[in-house]
Amino acid sequence: MPYSKVHIRQPFNIAQNSRYLDIAAPHSGAKEKLMEALKDTYLPPPGVLTPNLAASLRQLSLHDASLSLEQIRQFHRSLRLSAQDLAPFRHFDDERYRRNRIYRDERCELLLLCWRNGQRSQIHNHKGSLCGVRVIEGVATETVFETTLAGQLAARETRELAAGSLVINGHLDIHQVANLQDGGEDLVTLHLYSPPLSRMELFGMEPRQSRVPLLEDCLEYQI
Repeated sequence: MPYSKVHIRQPFNIAQNSRYLDIAAPHSGAKEKLMEALKDTYLPPPGVLTPNLAASLRQLSLHDASLSLEQIRQFHRSLRLSAQDLAPFRHFDDERYRRNRIYRDERCELLLLCWRNGQRSQIHNHKGSLCGVRVIEGVATETVFETTLAGQLAARETRELAAGSLVINGHLDIHQVANLQDGGEDLVTLHLYSPPLSRMELFGMEPRQSRVPLLEDCLEYQI
């Protein structure tokens, strides 16, 4: 079957303010298939990305499959982001911690989470998604849990993660993240999920759990 180049312009070009996807695809239904794939893509509007952050997002856009734990680790370690780079995404909610989307495609999603003092996630895993969390500002408190032979949940470890710390989680790892700093300080964390987080399990201390879907088209949602 003959192939042709299909050019689809995105709202924002990570490299030069107009992004084109050059993909070799069969004539029959090529554009429709590409448009379907792009439904899962979110790019910030023009003027939001600094050149530094744009270069980091370009790294993510080049992957042709979901990222491994090591690739997630390497991405976070390669970041050299300033407060200016992340300022457009630094939004808080006084009622609950806030998730601010920076980038998303069908392979991964990058979010900036902003926590007022005293806010915390529920106890959860990332069902089907790998995750890397980097502390950008403040000190995060992470509690790691495990299930006992009786099916109950038990805290295994609690640790404080200062700015610059990196935590990598498998999709079945159970944890809770909180901002418990003295002095009322805010907490900001950068989360990379691969594939994008669409389903998780929430846990209580009783021997039960519930599976909870997330709204994939929502820019702000809570664990």
